[in-house]
Order: sequence, then C-alpha cells, then structure tokens
Amino acid sequence: MARPRRILFFTNSDFGQANVVLATAHALLHHDSQVEVHIASFRALEEAVHHTSTFALKTAPHKPHQDATTSTPITFHPLDGISWGPATFRPEVGVAATNDLTPGLINSAKNILLIPAVMLPWRPDEFLSLYRQAERILSDVRPDVTVIDPIFTPGLTLCHHLKTNWLVLAPNTLKDFALPMQPRLAMLWKYPLVCSALPYPLPRSLIPLNILLNLVAAYALLTNPRIRATTAHLRAAYADPTISLMTANEMGVLRAPPAGLRVLCAISPDLDYPLSVIPPHLVPCGPIVRAVAPLGRGGRGVMDADEPGSLEAWLTRAGAQTIYVNLGTHLRADVAEAREMAGAFRDVLDRAEAVGFGGGRLQVLWKLGRKTGAVGGEKLERNKFEGEWKGVCDVLRPEMENGRVKVTDWVDAEPKAVLESGGVVCSVNHGGANSFYEALW
Repeated sequence: MARPRRILFFTNSDFGQANVVLATAHALLHHDSQVEVHIASFRALEEAVHHTSTFALKTAPHKPHQDATTSTPITFHPLDGISWGPATFRPEVGVAATNDLTPGLINSAKNILLIPAVMLPWRPDEFLSLYRQAERILSDVRPDVTVIDPIFTPGLTLCHHLKTNWLVLAPNTLKDFALPMQPRLAMLWKYPLVCSALPYPLPRSLIPLNILLNLVAAYALLTNPRIRATTAHLRAAYADPTISLMTANEMGVLRAPPAGLRVLCAISPDLDYPLSVIPPHLVPCGPIVRAVAPLGRGGRGVMDADEPGSLEAWLTRAGAQTIYVNLGTHLRADVAEAREMAGAFRDVLDRAEAVGFGGGRLQVLWKLGRKTGAVGGEKLERNKFEGEWKGVCDVLRPEMENGRVKVTDWVDAEPKAVLESGGVVCSVNHGGANSFYEALW
C-alpha cells in the first residue's frame, strides 16, 4: 500500500500568521483522510494545533467509500526559539516604539526603514538555529509538498536553497506582493505605501510624498545590514557560498519570484485593492477562515477566566445587539488611548439611546489589551482596572454596572465564534488579516 501523501507546514506561532495554516490543515483533514498533515512551529502553537486536529477529526463528514478510522491527527514538530511576533517587538528592533508614532513624513519614514527588520527579526545565530531545525524536520518528514509562512524566513531560505517542492501560504492581500508589477509605475502614484497612512486613491497633492516614501523603502531594503549579516553567518556555518536568503522581497516585491513558485493569498480579488494585473505566481484563494466550535461547545464559552458565566447567554439575551471590539494580540493601548476609545463608545451608546437604536439594548464587549509594566506605580493585573485605568472604566461605569458593557483583558472564546453567535452588529478591529476575514465571513 502506498504511503499517504504528506504535507508539511512551516509557520510562526503568531495567530496572525498561523490561523490560515490551521484553517487549511482543518480543511485537508476533512477533504482526504489519506493525507498526513505536519505542522512545524514554535511551542506556543502546539495547543492550537492539537485543538484543530481534534476538532477536525471529530467533525469530518462521513464518506461511505472511506474508512473514517484511517484519518490521521496532525503531527506537531516543535521549534525551539522565538517566533516572529515576539522577535519583532523586542525593544532593540525598534518596531514597538515606531508603531506609536503619529504618521507623517518623518515618522512614516522611520517605520518604513524598519521593514527589513520586520521581514528578518532574528539575530544571525537565532536564524541559523531555526534553519538547522527546519532542515532536520524536512529530512525526517520527507513531505510531498512544503507550505511556508511568508515571514518564516528560515523555512523560505531552506526550501529555496534545496529546491524542494514548496509554496507559500500567506494571510496577506494580493497588494502586498503585486504592486511592483502594476503597469505605469502605479505603485508610486496610485497606491499608498504601507506605513504611510495615506488615502486610496492617492490625491495628486500626496503623490510626491508617496514617491519619496517608496524611495525610502527601496533604500532600506537594498542597504539594510541585517540580510547581509545573516547571509554571511549562514554561508560560513555551511561553507556554502551559494546560499541566499529568501524573504518576501523575492516573491515579487523587490525581485522576480523563483520559477514555478506559487504564493497562495488568503483573499479574493473583490476584497482587495483594485489591481490592473495579478501576477501569475499569486493565487487568490480566500478568504481563508479557521473553523471553530460554536459558543457553548468545547468549553470555551466563558467570558474570561476571572468572570465565569456564559458568554453565549450574554450575547444572545433578548434584544441585545453587541459591538465586539478586538484589536488583535499584539496591539496594546496606553491609558490615554484607552480613555479616548472609551469616550467614543460613550458617544455611540448615548447616540443609540437618543435615536432608539436597538431598543436600548446596544452593548459592548471590549477586549482591551493594555501596555504592560507599571502604571501610576501599580503593576497591572489581569482584569484589575485600578489607578489610572479606573478612569477609563469610569467613562462607561453605568453600563458596566448594569451589564451592558464588558471590558476584559482577554476573551477566551474564539473571535469567529463570537461573531457567529448572532448577536454582533458591529466588529471593531485593528485591520489584521484574520480579523478582517472573520468579520466578512
């Protein structure tokens, strides 16, 4: 009997990158029980992989011509080291500090100069360790195809160098890869550059600024020493001068992609910026959204660990209509930012009351990620809004006391399960790919 086909995924453990992998792995287990799915990632993702595998096998549709017992759970291969998100937000990288800057010529340029660090946040020794671990896993699994997260640069570099059968699965938009291929240099005068905060379409008055910022980006990508230092370290370790780093730059952003490479993008063209040309190496196949159990099933329907009770019951209570606020995993607000958001919710609730929207039952579920550290001399504790943070909650105190506003550091339920509860009328998110796709779904 021929061995099952094997698919190996390399991904960072950050859910912004990993969710499309988990969603695809779930679909593969449903589609064909004769496929072995392997996921290599950092240990922080192991529980989610196990949950995805269990849920997929439990809910797989019965196919009379197949033996359901032959389905194989996902095999997880742990990577030791630091994932992309934590590596990128280390203070020495500088991304966290520049994210707080108000957009403008100087501040946008500061952000753009860090694009190489975002693509390659690992130190040379960390990169080499991940490269070697990926090499060992690839040798052990011997996959028929390898699928790689577009910012897991060690995996990209390895598979490109070994010329294995590989492709990229990206949560990104087509725009992220396709702009350099647009006719008449449209990336300069039509599409706003990432980090610029410029509008689309670009008004004529802002085209010179967009061109200038594109030149800053080109300078950063061509001169940043990170890629040179990591390449030199890798070549020295393997005594192989032919190894070259493979990053998102080599997927059409700065250089033409390798012959035959396919980049699967978890979006459809009608949801993206209008593009004149979709390069043939880009394959839109989205939105790709991770399957999750409904609220109340699987034990993840509580509001949070410190407030037991049914989130499903709160979301679906008679007449309730919920604004769900979830700004992702990495984004953290300081007191001033949180107070400004609370004021906005105050205005919305007051206006809804004045016009009779929702029959007075508009409510807010706010996952408020707070910047860590001491605030006003007090150490932050989960769901303890004291000191300066008390002032944030005071803005919404009446509604918090009568149960119409819930403010929490974390919601245990999956965002998609909350959105599918039937009680959410508005999703407020940070514009991350998964949040965007889930809200559309």
